[in-house]
Amino acid sequence: MENGILSDYLPIDSSSLRTDTKIGCDLYLLVETGGNRRFTLYCRGDIIFEDDKKDQLLEGNISKLFIKKEDKQKYFDYLESNFQHIMSDKNISYDEKATIVHSTAINLMKDLYIAPRTGTIERTKTYAYNMVDYIIRDSVAAKSLMKIAVHEYYTYTHSVNVAAVGTLFAQSIGFKENELKSFCSGVLLHDIGKTRISPDILTKKGELTKEEFDKVKEHPRLGVEILKESGVDSINEQIITLQHHENYDGSGYPHGLKKSEIHHSGKVSRIIDVYDALTTDRSYAKEVRPFAALALMKKEMSNCFDKEIFQDFIRFLGPYDPRGKPRKGDVIQE
Repeated sequence: MENGILSDYLPIDSSSLRTDTKIGCDLYLLVETGGNRRFTLYCRGDIIFEDDKKDQLLEGNISKLFIKKEDKQKYFDYLESNFQHIMSDKNISYDEKATIVHSTAINLMKDLYIAPRTGTIERTKTYAYNMVDYIIRDSVAAKSLMKIAVHEYYTYTHSVNVAAVGTLFAQSIGFKENELKSFCSGVLLHDIGKTRISPDILTKKGELTKEEFDKVKEHPRLGVEILKESGVDSINEQIITLQHHENYDGSGYPHGLKKSEIHHSGKVSRIIDVYDALTTDRSYAKEVRPFAALALMKKEMSNCFDKEIFQDFIRFLGPYDPRGKPRKGDVIQE
């Protein structure tokens, strides 16, 4: 038993823990007696989490356990290494699975953007393939994943949002399993070139100078450079990284490609990239609602997108707001 203060601990879903595994960090119960709240050790991280421990939680209807904040990375390492098994567990709800998908991916992206080395890039690819397996296996997953989004813009959260929405959209327009896996991996990695651009430029409030924007425009090329240095030889992942800012009319960057010169995956990733950027808070602009974003994209940026794919995207989002309830008048004319 130990006192501890609540801010020193993080809640986790007990359903995410597999029996016959070592969690890697100590697990605690929050117990209240006589008006006092105390944390008590439930299971040490260096011993096997056995069936009886899981059964006690189920019998007590306990859905939350706690870990120390300092053990957060250990817990995410556990989720990542057990991802496939957790996703196939029928006792875990769709919403809980969606939260695990999203939070694990964000933790992975943080690691990637801190240290974009071969190891973290390979972890990202493995995670992307497992995420696609989950989406293909469980169609209901789509609804839950669409509800999970981080509204504050960071490069790593943006990449996760784009991967979740983009992979579901790509599936809806006929991408096959192998295409989906390389697409999901490519989208997770698409902004990796920004790790070689000054954070002062990336987080600047207000308009960039021409010189600053020229540096930002280098990130697709720099991203492909990093992928090649790390041994990523998948053409589709390189294409998405290189082409996600190419516009249908040839006004994009870095190569000013247009129409059929842009790969199909490049056209799809361009749409999703813009959509997520508009619907999250950025350092220089407030988020707009999803349907307002679609209207803006159609009215002011139609030159950027393949018209047929953009209409498919509008139909994919459907008559609902994936980040909130629809409002009267939320209609995009096709």
